[in-house]
Amino acid sequence: MKLPSEVLNRTFVLEDKSVVEQVQVAGQFQAVTTHAVVVGNIGLLLPQNQVSELVENLSVCRLPNTPSWFEGIASIRGNMIPVFDLHELLGVPGKAKSRKIITIDSGETAAAFWVDEMPRIVMVTSDDIMQRRPPLPQLIGDHARNFYLKDDQIWLDWDEKSFFTALGNLL
Repeated sequence: MKLPSEVLNRTFVLEDKSVVEQVQVAGQFQAVTTHAVVVGNIGLLLPQNQVSELVENLSVCRLPNTPSWFEGIASIRGNMIPVFDLHELLGVPGKAKSRKIITIDSGETAAAFWVDEMPRIVMVTSDDIMQRRPPLPQLIGDHARNFYLKDDQIWLDWDEKSFFTALGNLL
C-alpha cells in the first residue's frame, strides 16, 4: 500500500488521445471528428484544442442595464464567466425545459451559453462542406470558417473567440 504523499507527488503522463481527429490525404482536408452542440437550429462545432464543459444547476447573476441576450455572470470554479442566451440573440427557438449551459475555454477568455441538448460527437468530411452560405443570422455567420450540412443539420466551424469578443463590444 502506498502512502498518500507518494500518490500525490507522482508524475502523471497522459497520452494524447484528443477527441479531435483530422485526417489529411496529400495535404487535403478529409474529415474532422469533434464534439458539437445545438443552439436552436444551428449546430456549433466546439473548439478542438480548448476545454469545454457542460454545467447544470448554475446560478447566473443578472447585471442591470444589459441586453436580454446577456444572461449575466456565473462563477465556475472561482472564475467569473459571462453567460449568453444565443437563442434570443440569434432569434432561434430553443427547448426551454432541456437547456443546459456549456462553457468554452477557461480563465479570462472563457464564455458560456445555453444549448438545447447534450454535446455529441460529429464527424464532418470535405463532402459535407456547403458551397453557399446557408441562411443563418449574420452575427454568427460572420464568424464561421466553414459551413457543413450533415444529416439535415447545419454545422458551423466557427471562431468562437472573435464571436464572443464581438458580443462583448455590443454590451
